[in-house]
Amino acid sequence: MQNLRNSSSDISSWFLLLLIVSVTGCGGGANKSQTSSVASSSVSNIISSAASSTALVLLSGTATYDYVPHKNNNIGLNYPATEQRPIRGATIEVLSESDVILAVSRTASDGSYSFSVPANTLVKIRVKAELLNNMSPSWNFKVTDNTNNNALYVLVGSLTSTGGADSQRMLNAASGWGGSSYLFARAAAPFAILDDIYIGVMRLNQAGNNRDYKPLELRWSTKNNEADGVYALGEIGTTFYDVDAIYILGDANNDTDEFDGHVILHEWGHYIEEVLSRSDSMGGEHSDGEKLDMRLAMSEGFANAFSAMMLDNPIYADTSGSAQSSGFAINISNKVRSAKGFFSEGSVGAIFYNYYNSSNNKTANDFAPIFFVLSNSNYLLHDTLTTIFLFYGQLKALLSDQAAEFNSLMLEQNINGIDEYGTNEINNGDLTASLPIYKEINPDNVVTNVCSSSRFGTVNKLGNSQFLKLAISQDGAYFINAAISGDSGTISKPEIIIHNKGNSLLKLENATNNAVNGTVSLSNGNYILEVYDLSNINPTNSQVNTLCFDVQVIAN
Repeated sequence: MQNLRNSSSDISSWFLLLLIVSVTGCGGGANKSQTSSVASSSVSNIISSAASSTALVLLSGTATYDYVPHKNNNIGLNYPATEQRPIRGATIEVLSESDVILAVSRTASDGSYSFSVPANTLVKIRVKAELLNNMSPSWNFKVTDNTNNNALYVLVGSLTSTGGADSQRMLNAASGWGGSSYLFARAAAPFAILDDIYIGVMRLNQAGNNRDYKPLELRWSTKNNEADGVYALGEIGTTFYDVDAIYILGDANNDTDEFDGHVILHEWGHYIEEVLSRSDSMGGEHSDGEKLDMRLAMSEGFANAFSAMMLDNPIYADTSGSAQSSGFAINISNKVRSAKGFFSEGSVGAIFYNYYNSSNNKTANDFAPIFFVLSNSNYLLHDTLTTIFLFYGQLKALLSDQAAEFNSLMLEQNINGIDEYGTNEINNGDLTASLPIYKEINPDNVVTNVCSSSRFGTVNKLGNSQFLKLAISQDGAYFINAAISGDSGTISKPEIIIHNKGNSLLKLENATNNAVNGTVSLSNGNYILEVYDLSNINPTNSQVNTLCFDVQVIAN
């Protein structure tokens, strides 16, 4: 067990010692097996039957953490305005002198708790930085320390007798701020992170979610910095979501994110895309003003808007710098974007947030319609890729009375497609090859020409990949070929990925300059062929290439 903080306070004659510790063990602590069976939000006493004849007293109180808000201009943290906020929905336990769990419950929405415990007994209160619920929909979210074997953060009160009468014990996780720098352990940070997730869970459940959440760890440490390297050393690069965990920056005087709720919920939005919805994004570096691959623009634009919607605050603020006094802020709702179009995360974010915030055809600030579309099986299993066009097409099909409102927001962002495939889109992003959104190709040996370009950058930018819609009416083997067309003077290395309903079925990898081909087995259905040149998805490539290919599909 690792002590991270010591402080004391005198509350109603109780001398209460608060400390933040880490419980070491796989999956968040040595007590995992003791707490995993707890499902009820009411007090769950597990005191031995021997105590049944012992007088009981009521032990109650409130668990809070120091919340540090952003400054009025949203740049930097405002430490003088620190306030105590409740630790909500967290596992709370009564421990004996020998650390045996006597009772366990969850803190209420105001941070309160209460237990019936034996009188005149030495006990302490422990609050875990976890949200745990075994009833449907179930969830298991933990804030852990990736630089300490993924240990679970907890807050522990002093060992004190329960006495002979009802009593209270107040616990507060302090920020650790000493006036101009952090002088004490940053006990509040894990609980600030946890509360963002609590907000998200409650909002999604209100929006109609009834599916279980996949267990997730939120891995934060004061050592987590912007270096790229070993996560266990804190070298995480940035705050990001990675399959089973969100890694969160905590490097004071450089970049900390524990009080940046938009940053936390942005990454949790990516988790929600994977667990309760669908995303075909390839990820990678991106920014608001760039022209992006349409799948990335959808994912990042939605995640930006998601954080704003969960917090009911369109100002996305990210703090950094000396004393956490600088950073940046973006108004997600701002309709004025430097790059408007289906390829802009700024456009996508503005559309989603303003649709959410509109009272036309629905109740303002209602996430339910958006969640209904994103979690619907028709959206999850659609033949096309996840883009703003897919959402709009499904909104028209599922909630037709709201389509006009959403479409007007799309038109304001110069997005004109009328269905899931972006039919009738006229905004090419100043790259002719990007339209139509999906080129048609048939298994009839007719050549379809597409061009892969790095005009706006590589890896995940507009034009790196081109997309073809392929309809297969009969099961069988099909020969697929892409060969360079024209004389570009540059050696090309084309590749093809075959997508179906959000799954990348297979990749035809390049083995010969200027061409790639292979025979594949395809069943009746619709497929998307993604064609690109390897140089245009290479992050080290700084040369602008536009390489065109003739693509054929032939039934064997």
